[in-house]
This record gives sequence, C-alpha cells and structure tokens, in this order.
Amino acid sequence: SVDVEHSHVRFLGNLVLNLWDCGGQEAFMENYFASQRDNIFRNVEVLIYVFDVESRELEKDMHYYQSCLEAILENSPDAKVFSLIHKMDLVQDDQRERIFKEREEDLKRLSKPLECTCFAT
Repeated sequence: SVDVEHSHVRFLGNLVLNLWDCGGQEAFMENYFASQRDNIFRNVEVLIYVFDVESRELEKDMHYYQSCLEAILENSPDAKVFSLIHKMDLVQDDQRERIFKEREEDLKRLSKPLECTCFAT
C-alpha cells in the first residue's frame, strides 16, 4: 500500500485495539510519525512491535523501534511493550534459539527504561 493502514477493533466490551501498519513505507512513515506522533502514542496501554527476522535492514528497523519507544515514554510511559520476532519458522531449526536470544537481548537493552517482552512468531 501507499499509505499507513489504520483500523480500530472493539472487543471485550470497552477495549479498543488500534492497529497501525506502516510496513514498507519509509518516507511516508517518517513524515507521518513526525506530524502525528502525539496522536498515535497518546493513551497507549500496549505497544506490539513486529520485527521481520529476515529483514536485511536491522539497523533501520531498530531505529524505528527506538523512535516508537521514545514516543511511548513521552506520551504513555506506563504502556506495556511487546516485540514479536516474526517469521522464525523460516530460520534453520538449529539456529532459531540462538537468533531469537540475540534479538531478544538487543531489544531488551534498547527498550530501557521500558521493559520489553519478546516472542518468536
């Protein structure tokens, strides 16, 4: 897509899930985050950030993640942070645990002072 996909899903009564899918739109994402940062990250209860384990741009991925964390700290410092390391099934069986642990350690270090819980998906 050429836009940020945004949708609201209401479930369990008053719980609202706001989904922001910015995948693959680098220039648009940077501009959008700059202009809508407070709106996007205000009153956030949970941040779920998805990483593609096969990404060849890990440094850039981590930069965007840190930008989101900075916005969370400013606007919703009590939010819970979860990181999904996606497409782990594409990693060779004998390397999955090592790669997951390396990514998890990096994400926990980058997330401080927030606490990040990581999952392989």
